[in-house]
Amino acid sequence: MPEHTMNGGTVMNTFKIGARLLVSLLAVLAAMSAPEAAPQKAQKSDAAKIASAMSAAPAAVSRNASVVEMAEDGSMKTLRKGTNEWTCVPDDPSTPGDDPMCLDPNAMEWLHAYMGKSPPPEKVGFIYMLKGGWDFSNTDPYATKPDGGKATITGPHVMVVGPGVKSVPGYDRTGNGVNTALPYVMWKDTPYEHLMIPVR
Repeated sequence: MPEHTMNGGTVMNTFKIGARLLVSLLAVLAAMSAPEAAPQKAQKSDAAKIASAMSAAPAAVSRNASVVEMAEDGSMKTLRKGTNEWTCVPDDPSTPGDDPMCLDPNAMEWLHAYMGKSPPPEKVGFIYMLKGGWDFSNTDPYATKPDGGKATITGPHVMVVGPGVKSVPGYDRTGNGVNTALPYVMWKDTPYEHLMIPVR
C-alpha cells in the first residue's frame, strides 16, 4: 500500500485545532469545578421594606409606626416617619429568615445598646416579631455562624427585653436546643438576656 505523508502546513493546522480543543475542554472543566456563589436576597424598594416592617406587628401598632432601616453599625435610615411611639424595622437581609420587628421606645434603646455592645438601659421593653425570627445562637448575642451548625429558629413571637427580665421565673433556660414552641430565655447570663414568648 502507498505510504501517506503530511506536509508541514497540515501538521501545523492539526496541532492548532488540537490545542484549541484542549483549551476549550479545560475551560469547561474549570467552570464545572468552580464553587457556586451563595444566594443573595434581592434588593427591595423602600415601599417593599416598609411593607415588610409593618408585617411584624398588629396593624393597630404598625399602621402609624415609624419605619427605619438599620445598618450593621447601628446607624438608621428613616423610611417613613410615624405618628405613634413605635418603630418598625424591615427584614434583615443578612439572615436567611424573614425577621422584621416592631419595638416600643424602651426596646429601641435596648436594641441600640446591643448594636453598640454597651450596657442596656434599666428599662423593660417590648418587641413584636410576628413573622418569626432567625438567630445564629441562643446563647451568644454576637455569634456569626450557627452553634453546632444549627441556628435557633423561632416562629411568630413577642420579646420582653431589659435587665429586669433576669428576675422573671418560669422560663426555659436550656440555651441551645431549647424548645422554641414554649416561652424561653435567649442569650441567658449576658447583658442582653431577654424573654421569647411564642404567640402561635
